[in-house]
Amino acid sequence: MARERFAQRRLLGALTLALSLSVTVFQFNSAAIAEDGKISQSPLAAAQSEAVSLLKAYLQIDTTNPPGNESKGAEFLAKVLKDNGLEAQIFETGPGRSCVYARLKGSGKKKAIVLLNHIDVVPARAEDWKNPPFGGLEVDGEIWGRGAIDMKGIAITQLESLLMLKRSGKKLDRDVIFLATPDEEVGGNFGANWFVKNHADLIKDAEFLFNEGAFIDTADDGKARYSGVAVSEKSVLWLSLTARGDAGHASMPMRDSSVNRLLQSLNKIVENPPKPTVLAPVREYFKRISPTVGEPYRSAFADIDESVKKPELYEDIKKDKFKSAMLANTISPTVLKAGYKTNVIPAEAYAELDCRILPGVDKDTFINSLKETMKDSSVEVGVLDWVHTDASPYDTTCFEAISKVLGKNLPGVPVVPMVMPWFTDSHWFRDLGIASYGFAPFKIDQDHLASMHGKDERIQVGNFNDALKIFSEVLEELCVAK
Repeated sequence: MARERFAQRRLLGALTLALSLSVTVFQFNSAAIAEDGKISQSPLAAAQSEAVSLLKAYLQIDTTNPPGNESKGAEFLAKVLKDNGLEAQIFETGPGRSCVYARLKGSGKKKAIVLLNHIDVVPARAEDWKNPPFGGLEVDGEIWGRGAIDMKGIAITQLESLLMLKRSGKKLDRDVIFLATPDEEVGGNFGANWFVKNHADLIKDAEFLFNEGAFIDTADDGKARYSGVAVSEKSVLWLSLTARGDAGHASMPMRDSSVNRLLQSLNKIVENPPKPTVLAPVREYFKRISPTVGEPYRSAFADIDESVKKPELYEDIKKDKFKSAMLANTISPTVLKAGYKTNVIPAEAYAELDCRILPGVDKDTFINSLKETMKDSSVEVGVLDWVHTDASPYDTTCFEAISKVLGKNLPGVPVVPMVMPWFTDSHWFRDLGIASYGFAPFKIDQDHLASMHGKDERIQVGNFNDALKIFSEVLEELCVAK
């Protein structure tokens, strides 16, 4: 019995030692030894912890637009930059509205990179949320708050990546510019547009720009399906339709009344949507994601040019509103106005259309095609807004760096160029000749994507930390001297 107890004690001691060694190895993998012999966090782990704290604090600043009040957010970002030895300039763009500009200097061997983000967020009704939209709370491993995804989470990822690059002390081949702007959510006239008009000289040496846009498309089980990089957005064309005619008593119908003619025109537009046009980056997008889906979509996506020519197959593809929006110009009737009394036929009927136009499509050509579809020259077409954008190339060293880093962190997950259906501030900078990419390496499933501009916006801490690792590695790949 004594021998058995001795053997048991030896076995227990060996197991305890093995467990102790495994814990020590784990600690050394995620920590470093300070001069005083104490274990401290690795630079990445420390940066991730700091970034989480910064995001929580940033989300507590209410920068809802309208009205904006982005100056409070600008001051927060500027303080973080200054506290870390970077000169930060604040430019007032309007009452309570400001931009933040800072630059980390490199050798100038290569052209600069811009890290662009917007400070404002869309409105949030507190009564609709499970947690306060401006609380910056961490609940069940997720950080809650308006802007967690769009786009304060991305801004902090950019900011912390910049600080990591500075702290590393590595020699840089190019400058890195941090630029935070207000007013993106309502067009950017007091933000990115203002900055381009007044201070384009501060970014004239820039070659590439990172902004919001595409995410890492993720299934409900957390598995990444593909990593998107937005090379463009669709141009925004908002149109008005106005039909006029005689007013009259509603008891005596008029076939050519303003309301009837407007409805007939709208019906023709809805029943005859624009035909598909497959752009090069869109073709590449569908081709690269085709292995990630089952049949019949695998074959359909692999040869999307032929698939859109088959009416039944194209209608099936169009069930995915996000993907199909990349395949054609789109028209959505959104506003209808006519009449003031039930028994009076009004002399005027009015509608507004939200049109999203593929890069390269001429505005006037599109309007003329719309008129041909309506077949009623008496219905006046007016332009309410026109925000034009072109596509950035995806054969650049920037896109290659993104693909390389994502390939290392997410092996086997395709990296795909995308044309986004919504607009961002990138178009202001593409007009300056800066290749601009929507790159936010967050794993986002449909539930979390729906919270953006919706209720309960939040980002998982693990995904936020992973995004910081990826983005910082991309920045290092592009900037550190080889």
